[in-house]
Amino acid sequence: MYRSELLKLRTTRAAWIIAAVAWIGMIGVQGLTLALPRLVTSLGSGTSDLPPEVAAELVPDLATLTDLGSPALQRSLLDLLALGPGSSSVGLTVMAVLVLGALVATTDLRTGGIVPTALITPSRPRILAAKAAAGATVAGIVGVGLVVLTALGLFLAVTITPGAELALSPGEVLGIWGRGLAVLVLFTWLGQAIGTLIRGQVATLITVGALIVAEPILRGIVSFIGGGGPAVTDWLPLGLGSLASVGPGAGMLAGPAGLGALGGLVALGAWVLVLGFGALETFRRRDLA
Repeated sequence: MYRSELLKLRTTRAAWIIAAVAWIGMIGVQGLTLALPRLVTSLGSGTSDLPPEVAAELVPDLATLTDLGSPALQRSLLDLLALGPGSSSVGLTVMAVLVLGALVATTDLRTGGIVPTALITPSRPRILAAKAAAGATVAGIVGVGLVVLTALGLFLAVTITPGAELALSPGEVLGIWGRGLAVLVLFTWLGQAIGTLIRGQVATLITVGALIVAEPILRGIVSFIGGGGPAVTDWLPLGLGSLASVGPGAGMLAGPAGLGALGGLVALGAWVLVLGFGALETFRRRDLA
């Protein structure tokens, strides 16, 4: 059953496009991050259109934020979600794996392939488990490619920056990668749960797109109204994924800082567990035809 689901993903163009989008998005974010210090230097050199007094005020702070030798920016370079330093938006990687999960859940329902699958394997929980395992495998493969790209980005950052060194311990690097891979799998399962609940492929993709667009906007509005203090929107899934991937200080979209990276991973897992259980019950009770 697992092999059959994996074959479906491997032989569809959509899975390859999703992987390409995630990898290209990571290359773009890495390239921009590596270029930021030179951009800041040009602002302070007097060649920009900024007034000298404005440049004198902004450049020191920007130089600190874009220092490729700082631990915070090196963690950002290793982030598999490709959010970029101080990001307040959702990265292409998150979009890609959510869509991957949505396609895993809805493709058979759209084509009618779920009916012969259910006849061969009457156990519906087993069908969902096989789909979840196949989706996790593809997300893991995408994640391994992202690990390679982030390692290359960090190597270039240390190499091209005079006096820069690796500011992170091997354990911290492996921790960021390990949590990042786990977050990619969880987001894939989250997309699958949404797709199983909704069933319609177009409606599922619209819902996923709405989640991606709405959460940062909603969090920004609530943060503005509340003066930047803790809010219930900090517990939404995309922010928890950002927190779990890099930890506190990952950006404006991160979840509650006091929760910590592992706490964010557990909270995101709870979202997946609740929605996954609802999806399983819905899948068991609905007619597949």
